[in-house]
Parts: sequence; C-alpha cells; structure tokens
Amino acid sequence: MDLSHNAIPSISDEIGGLTSVTSIKLTKNALQVLPEGFFELHALTYLDLSHNELEQNLSESFGALIGLKELGLSGNKLSHLPNSITLLENLEALHVDENKLTALPERIGNLHKLHVLNAHSNHLTALPSSFGALRNMQNLDLKKNRLESTGDALATLTKLKFLDLRQNKLAVFPALPEGADLDQVFLGYNTLSTINETSILRVKDSVTVLDMRDNKLANLPANIACLYRLKTLDVANNDLSDLPPGLGYLKHLNHFIVDGNPLRAIRRAVISAGCESLKKYLRTRGAPPAGVDVLEEERDELQIERERSTHADDGAQPASDYIFQFREAAASGTMILMNNSLNVLPPDLVGQGQFDFGSTLFHLNLSSNQLRSLPAAIGELVSLKTLTVEDNELQALDPSIAALPHLELLRLRKNSLSAESISEFLGNSPALGDSLKELDVRNNSLATLPVEISQLRSLETLLLGFNRLETLDRFPWSQLTKVSVVSVSDNKLRALGRIYDAPLLASLSFENNSLTKVPCELGLCPHLRAIYMNGNPQRTVRGGVIAKGSAEILAYLKNKLPPDTVLSPPSPVAVSRTKKPSSAASKSRNTGTLRVIDNTYATQGDVAVAAPVAPLDSFTVLNENAVIELELSKLSTQIEQLESRLDTQTLSAAKRFALKKELAMLRSKKIREARKLQ
Repeated sequence: MDLSHNAIPSISDEIGGLTSVTSIKLTKNALQVLPEGFFELHALTYLDLSHNELEQNLSESFGALIGLKELGLSGNKLSHLPNSITLLENLEALHVDENKLTALPERIGNLHKLHVLNAHSNHLTALPSSFGALRNMQNLDLKKNRLESTGDALATLTKLKFLDLRQNKLAVFPALPEGADLDQVFLGYNTLSTINETSILRVKDSVTVLDMRDNKLANLPANIACLYRLKTLDVANNDLSDLPPGLGYLKHLNHFIVDGNPLRAIRRAVISAGCESLKKYLRTRGAPPAGVDVLEEERDELQIERERSTHADDGAQPASDYIFQFREAAASGTMILMNNSLNVLPPDLVGQGQFDFGSTLFHLNLSSNQLRSLPAAIGELVSLKTLTVEDNELQALDPSIAALPHLELLRLRKNSLSAESISEFLGNSPALGDSLKELDVRNNSLATLPVEISQLRSLETLLLGFNRLETLDRFPWSQLTKVSVVSVSDNKLRALGRIYDAPLLASLSFENNSLTKVPCELGLCPHLRAIYMNGNPQRTVRGGVIAKGSAEILAYLKNKLPPDTVLSPPSPVAVSRTKKPSSAASKSRNTGTLRVIDNTYATQGDVAVAAPVAPLDSFTVLNENAVIELELSKLSTQIEQLESRLDTQTLSAAKRFALKKELAMLRSKKIREARKLQ
C-alpha cells in the first residue's frame, strides 16, 4: 500500500484492521504521531515513514511489529528511538538518517539480522556498547554526525563492505574489522592526524576506495602501499609534504587525489599531469612493497635503450632459454615474460604442447616488450584468468582471445590500439561477456568508444583514460549492468552522454577533459559515491562545491533537478552513418538486436539516417572557437613554464615577485578566454 506524497496529517486507529497488509509506504506526508492500531499490523515486513513530521516520542509498541524486515524513518525530527525497536529480531535494514538523534538504542546489538544501517545527518556522539554484536552488518553510513571515536565497535563487524564516517569529529582512526570484505572506506572531513597501520592493513586484501581528504594527516605510512587492490585514494587537503614511493606501484590505482597538500618533495608539474604521471614519478624514488602484486620498477630511457641494444647484438633469445621459465609456469600457473624485447611470442607458448598451457596457465604478463599484435596462440590458453600486455606496440588483437571463457582481467595500457581494433577484437557476443570484470585500455588511440564493449555484461571496472575520446553520446551504458568504476579522465570529451544509466556506477572520473556541462542526472545515481571532475571548463558545478568532495557535488547536481525527478529509461537511438555497414556489422532489420555501425549503435528496428549535425553558423563558430582554444593552449604552456620557474630555490625575492605578478596576469587572461567558449 503506497500513500506517499498526499500531505496526510493523521491516520485513523482503524488501520489496525488491515491485518493482511505486508507493505506500507507513507513517505512525504505530514504525520506527527502514529495511532496504537498501527502496531496491530503484525504481517508488515516493509514500513516507510520517511519525510514526515514525527517528532514526539515514538510508541514503545513498535516492538510488536516483529515481522518487519525494513524500516524507514528518515527525514523526520526524532531525537531518540523507542527501545522496543531492538525487539524487531527480523529487521534487516534500518533508515533513520536526517533526524536529530543523539544516541542509538543501547541494545541495538540485539538486531542480529541487521545488515544495512543508515543513520547519517544526526547528532550522534558515540556508538552503543552492543554495536559490535551487529555481525551481519554490511552497509554502515554514519556520516555527518558528531562522533569523536568508534572505539572497538567496528572491529567485530566481519561482514562489513561499506563504511562511511565522513564529516564527524573523529580524532582516532577507527579499528577496522579483521577478515572483512570491506570494499569502500570513507573517513574524509574529520580531524585524523594519523592512519593506524594495524587497522588499515586488516582490509588490505579487499579495500578499493579509501577517502581520507580534509583531515590533518602529516604523513602516510609506507605500508599503505600494501593495499594492492586500491583503485581510489583521496588524500586532498591534508598536511602531507611527501608521498610513499610504494603507492606508485599499485596496479589498480587510477584515482589518486592529492590536491591541497604542501607537497614540497614533488614538483607541481608532476602532480598536475595526472595519476599515471605521479605514480611513474613515485616509482623512480623507491622500491615496490613486498609480498603484493604490483607494477614493475621504473626504468629510465637510457637503461631501456641499452637493453634493446644488447638484445639486438645478441639476437633473439632462443626458445631453449625459456624452458626453465615454462616449466615453472606450468607448475605455478603464472608466466611473466616482461622486458624481453619480444616482437613475436616464443613458439612453445601454445595451448597444446609439452607444457599443456591450455589447462595449466592462469596468469600471463607480456608487458614492456615490442609486440605489435596478439596472435591466435593466446586464444588457445583457455584457462587464462588474467592477461596483461601493457607498454607494447599493440595495434591488433586476434578475435580468438575474446573467446577465452575464464578471462577476468584484461590490461592493455600503453599501446596503439584504435576503436576499430577493439571492435574487430570483440566482435558479436564474445565469450568475455560472461567473465571479464576489468578492462584497462588507458593510454591508447581510441577516438570513439566501441559499442562492442557494452556486450561485456560482467564488467565491473572500465578504464579509458589518456585516449582521444570526444564524446560518450549514444553508448548504451544501461547494458553494463555490473560496472561500478569508470575512468574517462585525460581525453578530449565534450559530452558524457547517458553515463548515468549504468545501474551500479559507484566511482566516476572525467578529470582533464573539455566538458562545458556536467549532466545533473549523475546526482540521481543510487550507488555513485566518488566523482572526480577537476580540469574541465564546465560551469555546472561551482569550484567551491567541487572542493568539498564527491558527496557535496552529487547533492548539488541532484538539487539542480526538479523535485521528484527520476532517471528515465534510455530510448532507442537512430544513428547517422557515412558508409554502408557490412553484413557482418549489421543484423537484418526488425531483429531487435544491437547493431554496430561505425562504432555507434542503434537498439531496435531500422537505422535511420539522421539529419546533419547542428545547423549552426558552423564555420564562423568553429573558427572562432579554434582560435580561442589555441590561445588557451598557449596560455597553459606559459603558465606551466612560470610555475616551474617559481619552483627554483635560487630566485631572488624581487625576481620571484615579478614572476608571481606575471603569472597572475596570465591566469586572469586564461579565465577571460575560457569564458568566451561558454
């Protein structure tokens, strides 16, 4: 029964006669009190009373609703909860956010089945002593409270997956649970001065997002580099003067936010160049962390050239030299053939043969070689789970590789792959659609986003940074039903399309692009927790809001939409084309299946020829914009040069003052030029 949005001021006591009702939704009404008859609804399993005007003491009769599995009391004016709520032994989800609660019930630990607790935006100062008994807790949101410490309350929550303690008053790093699959930890906007190594290392095998921004951290422990699954690390606006070199070796780290720190040991140009540049620099300053799967050590160009010369003088490495490695790989399931100057694969690296790699090899790393293509022989390695071919010269991948039935991670960073080569590789209905979880094609030559990627139904992480993408329009994001992390930073994007259609999107980076607008619908994405958008000429979100972090950005975007706006389903798209699609690329009409046309897509029926794009006064506008963009590029170069000169320690005070004045003038001029593009 749904009676939401009706401004109902009260409910009759006779409601108790609806004994068979199992679900009641009364959100956004004007209820101030509940009748006693309400608590005779013993069949209720779902009750949502959020956004009413409940402020008097809730009846202790709440404990009679023993069948409740989910209870929503968000957005009221409650100062405390009835103790009888702790009798709801079947309760699995409790939402009490946006109230005035100063404490949670002392016996809340009796709710043994509770796995979701949303109590953000209250006045909580401490957690009850029984809190640690909530051993089935998975999703815990306590942000925007007044907690100074969590004590040992979290240490026993061994099923915890999501923890949000932002915007509290924490001065002590929380004691995290041992052995939990804790995936995301948000501790930003507190007063933490240190990270407890013992605590953070308890979750080193699971944590992918760590938010420590706007605290008082003076340094990061070296062992933080042992968080080898980390994808997002936000330490903006702290007191850090340096970073541990080990962070540069983290394979999955693609969102590394360090703005607002006095990083005297790292040049500003390195930081402004983005995550990969910073990681590369850190790798030159120290060794990788021990005992975890990390990137190789950074080598300078002179060393690489010497190695290549040595290999050229000695000739190609004979197959016999690989025998020991092959035997070891057949036994361990892992083969690493990095830095071997390979331009072809060793002949024994096949599925059938004396080593039977088709059934024995699970992980293959061919990074830092000179391969221009991956041959069909790789497609014979049918047991592969991870394939890493980074920093080569790849221009093509044999389609048989897309038929590998167990491949979960495909890393192709730093190659020369085009959108067309990815399309040809994936083809129609690749077996990878059911297995691949991570695709990394950063630092390639993609000018468009291949629609074939939408067939990767199990994909969770998609990394597209440092390519030449200009738009994400027309890509069917709704088909990537499991993708949670997307990075399109450092491209040439002018439009994000309907990226908000990705149903499980949790982390999105589109830094350093050419976006003038940001879709406000991102604020409606239910799982989006991390959004990174610096380095765009957009005016949708003010700089002050961006500085406050992801939560504020998302709230700001949502507030720009009309009230009660919901995400509309994506509609079929008719795509223009410049050449006739081949029979292999286009299905027969009215089949209702996805059809590929020049790396764009249509979903049903005929493909219409769209009208020419934009009946603008095009040449005048484009020429003016081109001139402005050229000027902006020149100004950016001049600004970067001046910033580098200011980093020089030998400058006199007078010279430094003159340079700062010149820099301020250039920055002002850049702002004026950028406004002309709006």
